[in-house]
Amino acid sequence: MFKAIIIGGTGATGRQLLNQLMQNQNCELVTSIGRKPVLDGAKNDKLVDIVVESLANLSSTEKIWEGNDVFFNCIGTTRQRAGGAKEFIHIEAGISNEAAKMASNANIHHASLVSAKGANHTTWAKDWIHPLLYMRTMGQKEQTILSNFSFNHVSIFKPGMLIRLQGKQTWFESFSESKGFGLRVDTLASAMIRNAEQVKLGSVEKSPQFFIGNDDIQSS
Repeated sequence: MFKAIIIGGTGATGRQLLNQLMQNQNCELVTSIGRKPVLDGAKNDKLVDIVVESLANLSSTEKIWEGNDVFFNCIGTTRQRAGGAKEFIHIEAGISNEAAKMASNANIHHASLVSAKGANHTTWAKDWIHPLLYMRTMGQKEQTILSNFSFNHVSIFKPGMLIRLQGKQTWFESFSESKGFGLRVDTLASAMIRNAEQVKLGSVEKSPQFFIGNDDIQSS
């Protein structure tokens, strides 16, 4: 049995992860920390749904992090939704860093994070060249659990194109799924949970673990 804590539980991957954790018999308790409730008023005995005004400073949630076995970072946005390059970096790297600090201070042994294929914190980038900015920022996000703070085990999932399963599929998502090069977010969530179960059982010795590309994630 394990206890999990998650940020980004209202996003495409995070929502799938949260739902699967609540149905997983090996998961004893799942705690979500976010700016919005994750179940829109519904209740689940396995869920602790913590709503905070801001994720930029999580010091008020310090006690909530204690006693968990795995920290899942599924936070994610786009430059457009964030409101600009600065805001995008703040959410993806800044909030991720704050959450990693809380998880590390609480002695959570395993950190699991969604990044992106090609992410690299040393990538040259300008704010106005978003593809490069995105890859560098995702790399900085990875560093929050690789270098900035300490965990016994680190798992980083670096998917390619994701099929988000939010509302009606776009024609490109449908095409990608039919051709097998798009990864459904529920498949990604399942892979993250399997890995967390294996780590908890002590059957994974290597750390950090990188799952790079959709094929690698699907076969994990």
